[in-house]
Amino acid sequence: MTSTGKPVWLLDVDGVINAISENPDGAIWPKGRWRHLTARCSGIDWPILAATPVVEFIAATHESGRTEVRWHTTWQHEANALGELLGLPEFAVQDCPEFYPERQLAGGAAPVGVRNTWWKLPAAERVVGEESRPLIWTDDDIDREIGWRGRDRNLRSLGRVLTISPRQHIGLTPKHLRSIDEFIDSLANGEAT
Repeated sequence: MTSTGKPVWLLDVDGVINAISENPDGAIWPKGRWRHLTARCSGIDWPILAATPVVEFIAATHESGRTEVRWHTTWQHEANALGELLGLPEFAVQDCPEFYPERQLAGGAAPVGVRNTWWKLPAAERVVGEESRPLIWTDDDIDREIGWRGRDRNLRSLGRVLTISPRQHIGLTPKHLRSIDEFIDSLANGEAT
């Protein structure tokens, strides 16, 4: 199956936009380019450490029509409140019936009749397989959950896919943003990846 059209960017929050760290890494982004904020999710205040260039890049790719950004995170619809706090436009939340918060938080098994795999993977497969759209997927858990097990081969066999699994204490880096930009350009130019 061939992916066509504008890519969908499935965007996680923690470990991608929100660097899970108390101190920003000045070697990745200059100290003055990090923002410390507090966001509320599920009735809890969470510390947010976000690099301004990352937020600006995400907004620019979406607003220019180069990508369609969708939240794909345990934050679910509350991600838009964080996005608003960061100055991002409102994004759709990726449909994901496999998300059962009580199961994910407890580390339990899937309910009867539900495929026992990482809850985020089937939604990514649907974007590429059913929607026939190219996929950019940024999530700090990709390498651990699907990359080393070889499950990403099935995803890649469905169409054009770029997965980026940043280190959670840093989030997206300039190198990651260049890779995303190059992937989008290659799609626009009809190049094979």
